[in-house]
Amino acid sequence: MSSPAYIIYTRSVQFVSLLILLLSFSAALMLFLLQVNSGMKHNQQQLAMFAQQIDAQVLPALQFAETIKQRAQQASVEDSNNTYELPLLSLTTSDLMVHQLTLSNDPLAYELQMLARLQPYFDIAPASLSLVKHLYYVSEQGFAYNGKPRWSDYIVEQLQVWLQRYGRKESSFDRNPVFYRDFMQEQAAMSVPLFINERRVGRFVLALELAPLLTNLAKNNPERHFLLLDQAGEIIASSRLIDADMLNQYQLQIQRLTGLPWSLAIIDKNGGAASIGMGKFFLYWLSYASVMLVLAWQIARRYKRKIVGPLQRLSVHVDRLATGQPGVSRIPDGWQGLFDRISQLKTDDKQKTD
Repeated sequence: MSSPAYIIYTRSVQFVSLLILLLSFSAALMLFLLQVNSGMKHNQQQLAMFAQQIDAQVLPALQFAETIKQRAQQASVEDSNNTYELPLLSLTTSDLMVHQLTLSNDPLAYELQMLARLQPYFDIAPASLSLVKHLYYVSEQGFAYNGKPRWSDYIVEQLQVWLQRYGRKESSFDRNPVFYRDFMQEQAAMSVPLFINERRVGRFVLALELAPLLTNLAKNNPERHFLLLDQAGEIIASSRLIDADMLNQYQLQIQRLTGLPWSLAIIDKNGGAASIGMGKFFLYWLSYASVMLVLAWQIARRYKRKIVGPLQRLSVHVDRLATGQPGVSRIPDGWQGLFDRISQLKTDDKQKTD
């Protein structure tokens, strides 16, 4: 039968083991939370830096749009001596019409003079601005101009579809640029309204190619995917093909852009700070628990060898003496005096009985 000392020893070992697991869990959890918090702060700082890089690349396009609008307002009231022809796309029939530039007070003549003076802007926009793919002018009088002698059938078709979808959604009084997430294939658009004498005469449409902005970020940060999201959370552009229906399965970090009414989102290929921290959490928990359990095992082993074992041996010694048998022959180190005293007490008790 187990001695009371051994029972207490067993219960103590179980209690200490549970306590060690709880303490190591608490320590690992605290470290996990600290790492997650630190990682989130670091990622947020990087995200803000990436957003600033995007804004810096968008800024020239915004400045260009403001410049061409101001130049258009000036050009429309200046005299023009240009006498060449301008090819205009009819938005009603999709036919290309060639108009002779003339000096008159007719509203169409005003716009033709303006476009003639702005021709250099149509030429340099795609070449000087990496973000701008094409520049178009859409008049309220039902024609469009692209600065080139001809239009491709694809662009005409896509422009007509876009105008049918969004043409009437812009306010007649709003002078701020309006951004559209879907213009043509893999292109967004910035629509800059043009007002002359408080009357809206048309708008400049800048076709924006946004994917290269994200691709450049992805090249320098291969461990991340980059997305541009609109106000509804729909994907505008991305550094790699991502199914929009599966977007809710990713852990997104989002930062609002300054130059665009959209947001930059990041997907960490490694699963984010939380998933990385979870792996480290279990590693730290296992490490802390292992070290503390080994230390507790060494202490318990020594206690069992020095205290519990000799007490069990002493119990056997007493039982033998009680049955008239000689006591145990092997006495643990350091317990010789106690064993001898118990043997002497048994001898004295026997002599008194006799």
